[in-house]
Formats: sequence, C-alpha cells, structure tokens
Amino acid sequence: MFLSRAAEVALAALPHLGGRGPLAPGSGVKALAEKANVPAPFLAKVLQRLVERGILRSRRGRGGGFVLGRPAAEITVADVVVALEGHEELESAFPPLSGPAGRLFSPVRSRVFDVMRKTTVADLGKDLP
Repeated sequence: MFLSRAAEVALAALPHLGGRGPLAPGSGVKALAEKANVPAPFLAKVLQRLVERGILRSRRGRGGGFVLGRPAAEITVADVVVALEGHEELESAFPPLSGPAGRLFSPVRSRVFDVMRKTTVADLGKDLP
C-alpha cells in the first residue's frame, strides 16, 4: 500500500498552511510549493481537488490564497488521502490483498490505517521551522 503522488504532495504542503484553518492568512501556490519542495503546477491541481472536497478553501484578493477548511488538528491524513483518492472510506482506497499475502499483510494494513486516522496535519507540521 503506497500513497499516490498527489497524496504525498498534499501531505508535504498542507502543514505549511498553519494550524488555524480558515482564520489563517492565505498562502499562494508558488510560496507553498517552495516551502514543501514540490512542483507548483502539480500542487495547484492537488490543492484544487482538496478545495472541491472541502479540505481546503481558496480566497481571492489581498491575503488570498489557500487555507485549511478547518483547523489542522481536525484534519487527518486519512481525510486527505480519501479526498484525493475519490473514495468515501480509507479501506476502499486500499483494497486488501488476497490469499496468503493478504493474511500476512492484513495486520500491517490495519495498523497503517490506524496511524492515518490518528495523525493530523497539525502533527505533520510539528517539526517545521
């Protein structure tokens, strides 16, 4: 089970939006891409998808840009992944393996899901400068 490139880029960028959610000042794509060290054109597409799913909001004008749709402590890694993968729940985004490999990796899959559900965007941003 691996994250899509879109999920990787989103999880690299979202912690740079700050923890205040909609009350934070907006961040432009270029500045956010530089902070997260990701390509700006691809990030722009990913951010628009997250706006469509309610994870982010976008604002125009002075102080505009992208902001989190709610505080960072309320947005989990699972929320971001599900939004980008187009599924309603995490399990359907990563179907289980079948046969002996499925039995072997089932506990690992469950643990990864637990971590994704408990880890927030705020947690990801704790070590940022």
